[in-house]
Amino acid sequence: MLISQRIDRDLEPLIRAEEDRHRACEVRNSLAKPAFKRWCPLLLWTFLCFPAQTYGQETLWPTSKAAGSDAVQQGRYEEAESLLRAAIAQAEIFGSLDPRLADSLNQLAILYATQRKFTQAEPLFQRSLGVSVAALGPDHPDVAIVLRNMGILKASMRNYAEADALLSRSLSLTNRALGQEHPVVAVTMRTIAVCQAVQGHYGEAERFIRRSLEISEKTLGSEHPEVAASLDVFAQVLRTVHRDQEAHQLETRAREIRTRFAGMN
Repeated sequence: MLISQRIDRDLEPLIRAEEDRHRACEVRNSLAKPAFKRWCPLLLWTFLCFPAQTYGQETLWPTSKAAGSDAVQQGRYEEAESLLRAAIAQAEIFGSLDPRLADSLNQLAILYATQRKFTQAEPLFQRSLGVSVAALGPDHPDVAIVLRNMGILKASMRNYAEADALLSRSLSLTNRALGQEHPVVAVTMRTIAVCQAVQGHYGEAERFIRRSLEISEKTLGSEHPEVAASLDVFAQVLRTVHRDQEAHQLETRAREIRTRFAGMN
């Protein structure tokens, strides 16, 4: 046997393995693209603003921030951007490490991210995180909020390893700061479930959304809108893996919760 023939024969298993790996990658990519297209819009609506806090009302900052928030809700994005930039400028008067500055930066970053202006959103989130850590300490719940938002951003940019790490940090911090059965923990777990679904990891998505639902029901009651939100995500996960009957039951329950809640308000 020629040396070249023997080398070819010895390399055949490696070549076949590489071909199999390449085909597997193609299959994974083909599956991941529909998953991303299906789940990314939902992911972009899971950002969190800082919880409302009482600050001095002697400046224009709360007015600009509130007006910016209203403009975002009404879809007036250019006006919202101008108002939130004004809020940032006013917050900077209080100092470069004031929590109001972190709050305003986070809100403008969310505005950009929901418009898919990711490169504009990222440095704002990073700056908000730095200010939050310096002003409030590394274990404050607001730090967990920014970490969570950065994780959503990274997942939206398909940087899944970074997204998973950021969301894991956010969940761990929230557990330590607020307890393992707090409503914010449920919200974070729901975000992680969506992030896992974006990647096509439906088993992990189901695990996190099931736990999110359990926490929301226990802490907020079975008729709360947050329960309906988790039911919706859970139903989408189940439909994706063709468990349509279970998904329909969850969707029906979510609609009933919203109907009853709307009738109470």
